[in-house]
Amino acid sequence: MGRLVVTILLVLCLIFLTTCSISTRAAMASRAHGNLRRGLERAMRGRLLADGTASPPGGAVVPSHWTPGLYNVANFTIGTPPQAASAFIDLSGELVWTQCSLCRRCFKQDLPVFTPNSSSTFQAAPCGGDVCKSIPTSNCSSNMCFYDGPLTSLGGNTFGFAAADKFTIGTATASLGFGCVVASDIDTMGGPSGFIGLGRTPWSLVAQMKLTKFSYCLVPHDSGKTSRLFLGSSAKLAGGKSATAQLVKTSPGDVLNQDYPLQLEGIKAGDAVISPPQGASTILVHTVAPVSFLVDSTYQDLKKAVMKAVGAAPTSKPVEPFDLCFPKAGVSGAPSIVFTFHGAAALTVEQPKYLIEADKDTLCLAILSTSWLNSTELDEMNILGSLQQENIHMLFDLDKETVSFEPADCSSLS
Repeated sequence: MGRLVVTILLVLCLIFLTTCSISTRAAMASRAHGNLRRGLERAMRGRLLADGTASPPGGAVVPSHWTPGLYNVANFTIGTPPQAASAFIDLSGELVWTQCSLCRRCFKQDLPVFTPNSSSTFQAAPCGGDVCKSIPTSNCSSNMCFYDGPLTSLGGNTFGFAAADKFTIGTATASLGFGCVVASDIDTMGGPSGFIGLGRTPWSLVAQMKLTKFSYCLVPHDSGKTSRLFLGSSAKLAGGKSATAQLVKTSPGDVLNQDYPLQLEGIKAGDAVISPPQGASTILVHTVAPVSFLVDSTYQDLKKAVMKAVGAAPTSKPVEPFDLCFPKAGVSGAPSIVFTFHGAAALTVEQPKYLIEADKDTLCLAILSTSWLNSTELDEMNILGSLQQENIHMLFDLDKETVSFEPADCSSLS
């Protein structure tokens, strides 16, 4: 089994850990997640600990890189003097968090754990304060406000306390509220110490830096080059070949409120035009899931269309976790797949982004059915994975509630 396949298997098991567990645990985690998020939102409305630093006038650029586990990771520093940290860039993530030195049950990370006592700018949320009172899962100890809840796109639970400190991420510097994690049930994250959440929530990096727009451009995962996250005014497309799609409208309390959902109108593969079933056309743009997921009926139609377009006979036994593979020698001239969103915005995914090398002699379709997740909650939801976004510059405008995108050589952007 090739290294890429092994890492994808590990990533999928991590990302959808809660969907693989019994339904009762998933339901409990979902309720805890919602309660915590509502509490954090109330805390932010009452003013968190951060100083509300807006994005730099000239914008900011954050370099990032692919890990062997197919995550996109950024390095940054926390505190005064600065301490090095690293984190997954999570488009749907609700906050910024990292492991702290008080950790008593944590996963292994590559860099030293952040030590709050070594930072002169560190500030913990006090017990009895508005922030602590507003978190439903909070409890107090030594005048520190602890919380408990599932806070990662990997599905794991974390336990920590609310705090604020000086962050330098790329060319941006700001005082940010963050979760100082001291325990979790995550076994491994492959090196990074936490998450940088970009979701539409009050504790995310986007909200705390008062960004109205941001963008990212992911280089091919096997290029060894640098991807980039652009914040504020530095987030802009070249134009000419760009397209824009409106985000699906959500209401307060909606489960998709922190995500960036689009309406999928159809998928074109070769001569086939595939329409998603009614009530199952929402697709989430994702930066943690490497492969895409489609509702089962849409996936089955796409699978047939790809088989017809490729022409070569598929392998008798696909390489796990994939459902459709071909001998590499038999694949030539496979057409691009085109995702069309509401408003006729079309995103083109070339063959190397959806037929990936599972081993030296085999190419597999890097798109799966949501039935693979074994979760009724996700049966009618589609996900656009990060591999299918390589060399596409994605721009998110929070004022207009739109996502714009264009093909780009991401390694050349600065």
